[in-house]
Amino acid sequence: MSDVQHISPKFLHANSTSHTWPFSAIAELIDNSYDPDVRAKQIWIDWTRIRGLDCLSFMDNGEGLTRARLHKMLSFGFSEKKAMKFHIPVGVYGNGFKSGSMRLGKDAIVFTKTRDTMSVGLLSQSYLEAIGAQRVLVPMITFRRDGHNHVEDGGSLRAILSHSLFNSEKELFAELRAISAAGHTGTRIIIWNLRMTSNGETELDFDTDKYDILVRANTSDKSNMTPESEYSLRAYCSILYLKPRMQIIIRGQRVKSQLISKSLALIAQDNYRPSFLNKRVRITFGYNTQSKEHYGIMMYHKNRLIKPYVKVGCQCKAERKGVGVIGVIECNFLQPTHNKQDFDDTDKYRKIMHNLGIKLEEYWNEIRYKRKKEDPKCTVAIEDVLKVPDQVWVQCDSCLKWRRLPDAITELPDKWFCGMNYDPQFRSCLVEEELEDEEEDQKSYPKPFKRQRRNTKSLLEENIPEITQTQDEPALTTIQAPRHPATSVISGPSLAERSPLPLINLTAVSNSLRRVKQKFSAIETQMEVTPSFPVPSLTPPQELFFQTHWPALNEERKTLTQSDTLASKAACGMMEGIESHQGLAAAEETCERDASSGTGREYCSAAARIIELPLKNEKKWVVHHEGHDDDEEEEEEEECNLAEAQQWQDELMELMHETAEERDACRQELEVLQEHSAALEDERNQLICRLESAEEEKSKLSAQCDQLRTQLAELRERSQRGKEEKDDSCKLRTLRLNLSRLLVSFIPSLRLEHVDYSSDVLDTILIQVLEHIT
Repeated sequence: MSDVQHISPKFLHANSTSHTWPFSAIAELIDNSYDPDVRAKQIWIDWTRIRGLDCLSFMDNGEGLTRARLHKMLSFGFSEKKAMKFHIPVGVYGNGFKSGSMRLGKDAIVFTKTRDTMSVGLLSQSYLEAIGAQRVLVPMITFRRDGHNHVEDGGSLRAILSHSLFNSEKELFAELRAISAAGHTGTRIIIWNLRMTSNGETELDFDTDKYDILVRANTSDKSNMTPESEYSLRAYCSILYLKPRMQIIIRGQRVKSQLISKSLALIAQDNYRPSFLNKRVRITFGYNTQSKEHYGIMMYHKNRLIKPYVKVGCQCKAERKGVGVIGVIECNFLQPTHNKQDFDDTDKYRKIMHNLGIKLEEYWNEIRYKRKKEDPKCTVAIEDVLKVPDQVWVQCDSCLKWRRLPDAITELPDKWFCGMNYDPQFRSCLVEEELEDEEEDQKSYPKPFKRQRRNTKSLLEENIPEITQTQDEPALTTIQAPRHPATSVISGPSLAERSPLPLINLTAVSNSLRRVKQKFSAIETQMEVTPSFPVPSLTPPQELFFQTHWPALNEERKTLTQSDTLASKAACGMMEGIESHQGLAAAEETCERDASSGTGREYCSAAARIIELPLKNEKKWVVHHEGHDDDEEEEEEEECNLAEAQQWQDELMELMHETAEERDACRQELEVLQEHSAALEDERNQLICRLESAEEEKSKLSAQCDQLRTQLAELRERSQRGKEEKDDSCKLRTLRLNLSRLLVSFIPSLRLEHVDYSSDVLDTILIQVLEHIT
């Protein structure tokens, strides 16, 4: 008798309430058969009646459970499942069997068979209520090949026979033999006292469809808008796994599993790189080929369906955008809830849902744009067009591998094997599966609609008409001001329309003036004449322009002192106005007021020619006075070049260091792969040796069988001859006995009791009598 961690029996029911939907409980039991520690190839789900009670049975042909593993499965919090190669376990919390089985019914019995043992365990609320238990007790018995039970199984056996549907050991062994019919090992679970509805019927409907199990409440409310997987177990199991590796047989008929990401039409692969994840996540979009009313995101976790048909983004709005579109994503980076029907509502989950809505609307727009471009006259909505899947994939009934078939194939037999493949390259179960599209190409699908919209928006934001030039002004470089929320541009009629001043980016000018103002205080004392307008840092093209025009401007400054003052005020007004909260209005007012003076207009024009938009990642050049020494300028330039070269060298060294780290990581990964390959090769050689030994042993056994057959034939022949001889001997003895009676009449002194009938004595006496008579 096993004691489960001093847990109250009431917890069995409370724990099961996490499953609000019966199919989520059934999925927990299916997951236990699917996980790599069991590795079942088939699982049978059926309805039966035992002793007048409706029962739900589950049976698989997996590895079976030892007594220790069965105890952990019937206990709470034990989860030792590990991934094997590419098979990742679904189970996480070690709670699936308890919550799932107790959600479906009050009582469950487990029969399991390994290569060495057979065990039976009982998890029953009715049993605990009957004995008034204060903690959960689990009766368990184990049968070994030597015929002995576990030393502690006496009380457990009595409890199982008294409180389960099976009242004798013979009935228990009959259920264990049923596992042998499916395979040498496996597990069988029978659940009874099923949950009932308020009107006294079982929650699960077994009568409407003899090859399916339905949810009774959802069946009555079903409509075209309700996905079939909401009320049909067969439909739900067909999409339960992203890539099915196990056959599910419901009430004697196999479920037609499908690769959900390959059963869509107009498939497109997109990528999404979350900010919290250092890799890209694959998203598959396509149209539902069965019903346009069933659409949304199919969210999987470790190959297992968590949330089906989740509407996101535009699908949640009244415009009916995204109708018929299905998205498929495997969210291994999210944490599912305990019942595996939702994800924890975290910041990561909300970001994923938001971006899935954006990606789905992009796909919707791209498909419509492509269709309109191909057929401008078509008026039928794309979701209303009859569609077929882009690809045809089928699962082998023997090795359970998926094979791709030609697109023209529409009908398949009930059972399909790799030997029936049209492609000779994949016509054997020993050949690995071919790569799917997402494994071959990681690029996102082209998005011409998005690219065209981005280009149009960019043109509207960046293109500004060129500045109209007057005859009195020299040619100016056109200054374009990008229309960006963070960039201030004078609104209303532009200055170019009201005066010959060029249109400039006032925020950029403000930033330049602020930087120059700090540097100018140090430079001003070294110059012969203090300029009335701040001189900004210049790039080489600006310096050439400045050196060309500065003499004329300097001469004008000497003769136009008053205008110089106005220009300085205009520039300072621009700077101060831009720096204040009323920058746009102050700058426009100052420029408009001083533009009435020709000299002010010339100085503002000169300022605009000198002060251009700041350029990123360029060296800043400062204009020095003509009296400065050329050697000093060359030294400064050389120092700048050296500093820049040193910066480039540092960046190069950092890049080389990162490359070396990546190379080392790749080398280590390659070594691990080589070790793994060597281990696989050794395992392969060992298997080949074992196969050869088995073949030799088989030939020896065959020869021994032939010898035994020959010996058996000889023994049979000898036996036949001995039997015939024995019959002849009996006849001769009888004849001699009759003859001796006759001889007594001739020889009265003959004593028959002393005669040996097996010898020739009577024959000799008979010959003598005959000679005497004659």
